[in-house]
Amino acid sequence: MRTKFKRWAVDYLDEHPEVIIDKVNFDDEFFKDKKLHIEVGSGKGDFIIEMAKKNPSVAFIAIEKVKTVAGMLSKKIVDEKIPNVKCFPNDAAILFSTLKDESVDKFYLNFVDPWPKKKHAKRRLTYISFLNEYYRLLKKDSLLVFKSDNDSLFEFSLEEIEKSKFKLELAEFTYNFEESDAMSEYEAKFRKLNQPIHRIVLRK
Repeated sequence: MRTKFKRWAVDYLDEHPEVIIDKVNFDDEFFKDKKLHIEVGSGKGDFIIEMAKKNPSVAFIAIEKVKTVAGMLSKKIVDEKIPNVKCFPNDAAILFSTLKDESVDKFYLNFVDPWPKKKHAKRRLTYISFLNEYYRLLKKDSLLVFKSDNDSLFEFSLEEIEKSKFKLELAEFTYNFEESDAMSEYEAKFRKLNQPIHRIVLRK
């Protein structure tokens, strides 16, 4: 479901540059001597904010290209005074183009758009071109974690993974929540409806 445009949320991005980034500089204090975890398509931020609370020594980047949603996410970061999350309110490919090989410690893909039409397959964030980019950016022995409620996207992702260099560490059609994890707003909603959550874990 698309979020309605909210002028205040878009303006919030300009009003709070302290939580916004346009690139990664590993010499900056925010990133210096820290592991870097990136969530692609962070939505309103429930997952990444909770993960940041549980892992205060990790630097998190929340990528959300929809400006209204990115503004809402940024407000949560400010309101909850989360020091180790920055928002990148743009397309993931732009940030990725600025990152060096093997510079990321973990990727998260949570309930991303399944793009159900066949002609849109290349837009799916588990399409082989995206997988190749995650692989390039991840450090050796690091992980990509994918969660979805969509059966077709889950199966499609497994097929694309077979074409990639990743090692398939885990593929669960029904994932039972773990305390070390966190829920996005979609996961919380689907679990209340007793809808199965699928999870894939890939290792470089």
